[in-house]
Amino acid sequence: MGLVRRDMLLMALTTVYLCTPCSPAIRAEDLAGVVKKAVEKSTLDQPGTKPFHLKATYAPSFERDAESHRNGDVEIWWESPTLWRREVRSPEFHQIEIVDGAHEWQKNEGAYFPEWLRELAVAIVRPIPLPLDVLIQRVKAADVRHLAGQTNINWDPVNGPGDAQRNGNGYVAVMDRTGQLLYTGGPGWSGQYKDFRDFHGRMVAYTVSSGYVEVTAKVSSLEDLNGVPSGFFDTSAQGGDPQPIETVVLDEAELRTNLQPGGAPFVWPPVADGPFEGVVWTAVVIDRTGQIREMIPPVADNPGVKEAADQGFRSMQFKPILRNGVPVQALGKLTVSFKTTRPAGMETFDTARNYFEQGRKASFLSAGATAPYVLHAEFQVGTPGGVQTGRYEDTWISETEWRREAWLGSSHLARSQSGEQNYVLAEGSDAGLLRLVMMIMEPLPAADTMTESDWRIRRDVVDGTNAIRVFRGPEGPNGELEPGKSQGFWFDENGHLVSSYTQGLEIRPSDAEVYGGVQVARKIDVLKDGKTGMRISVTEINPPAAVDAKSFKLKGHEWQRAFTSEVR
Repeated sequence: MGLVRRDMLLMALTTVYLCTPCSPAIRAEDLAGVVKKAVEKSTLDQPGTKPFHLKATYAPSFERDAESHRNGDVEIWWESPTLWRREVRSPEFHQIEIVDGAHEWQKNEGAYFPEWLRELAVAIVRPIPLPLDVLIQRVKAADVRHLAGQTNINWDPVNGPGDAQRNGNGYVAVMDRTGQLLYTGGPGWSGQYKDFRDFHGRMVAYTVSSGYVEVTAKVSSLEDLNGVPSGFFDTSAQGGDPQPIETVVLDEAELRTNLQPGGAPFVWPPVADGPFEGVVWTAVVIDRTGQIREMIPPVADNPGVKEAADQGFRSMQFKPILRNGVPVQALGKLTVSFKTTRPAGMETFDTARNYFEQGRKASFLSAGATAPYVLHAEFQVGTPGGVQTGRYEDTWISETEWRREAWLGSSHLARSQSGEQNYVLAEGSDAGLLRLVMMIMEPLPAADTMTESDWRIRRDVVDGTNAIRVFRGPEGPNGELEPGKSQGFWFDENGHLVSSYTQGLEIRPSDAEVYGGVQVARKIDVLKDGKTGMRISVTEINPPAAVDAKSFKLKGHEWQRAFTSEVR
């Protein structure tokens, strides 16, 4: 049997997997310390920073947004957290702002301060505008995941005292190697950071990007503050605006209290694929007159209703939002529910989630087994020196007591679970290939990593077998899936997996035999560009002999599942 070399298979591996499975779990206290250090190191406008003068220019990050008029500059003169001056310029807005203690002075050319510009100007000197104690509490309760050398931290909204900016959801990513911030975001703040340079002990990002229409600021000058003219920080100077522009972050309930009656109703169109009930949301920025001035494209459980949602949201009118009797700009989230159907006469399918779960139980022992088992398999893969044979073993006692292992040459990969704790042990240069073997053995995505609206369903034929195709991503004129961008799974009328396609790899199970009520493939071929790249042969399946419960615990190799679509 001629085999495609393993390096060609491994080219797909970087996109098949989104996580580093060997990333260790990090204690909340340790992680909070990492984030605290990163924020303190990268924040310019904080006590202890040497007074500075900063200049930056900004422009759209991508050529497609070149006509968005998001070009200009930001200049900051900073003496202390309570004494500073900032000037922002854009084609449609210009502001000079001075802060001296509790006193503020503004001169604005333009009635609306674009929120994308405000957030960018803040992000340049303050990556996370939350109080540090609030940030630390959020990080300790956050969901932590590891991806390609970075730690990603996400937290959900909380109820309690404080404004919507403090209590909203948020995220932070820190580079593991350097401990520096990569990106941050939450209600009213966001940024991506690169090109760090030292300024008197602060590591300052000289390239900062922000916004859903992304704009990138580049710091052209950061120097010590010297020679400030007399009156430069004078908040009692003549010519200031009587009502400075202020922007507040509101929760949805408060935002809706200012919603005016009327507006166009939400009319939901029929859609070809589900889900047919769900939620669609957006974030809006409202000016001081109550008009929506900025809105992100709606995010819907079904993309087919996004255009209708966009029209409905944009028709909303608000009363001016007041703070101490003065109109302010406001931003917040809006959510609506939708309910729709398929067009008349169109065939109805089950959900993608159900096809996956039915296929998992029908085709894989780890999901459908009614009794413990041990499965042994061999696999062959092409190498520069010829065909090399590896081994795979799966010992399953229950959903919370199992161990999977694969070996190739001197490389070894083991995954296991004991109770609520997961473990991963990876050794040798071919550990990545062994990860691919484990994915091939159980390729269906986990329910908690899939979004129903991403998937489409239709009838198809595979080698003469009538099948249901569940897929996502682009397809060609003849229905072919696009390598590197599309993913598909085919199930027969009994729910058994008959084929799958991921990142250009076609996985073909065959020679099925029933064991414990599950139709187990005894042979699995993996094809790359139509050529066989790997063959896996299941050699035996038996009830396990006496199993030591300790064998499921890999001490020192505890693992926290993150960003992986694998169930096990």
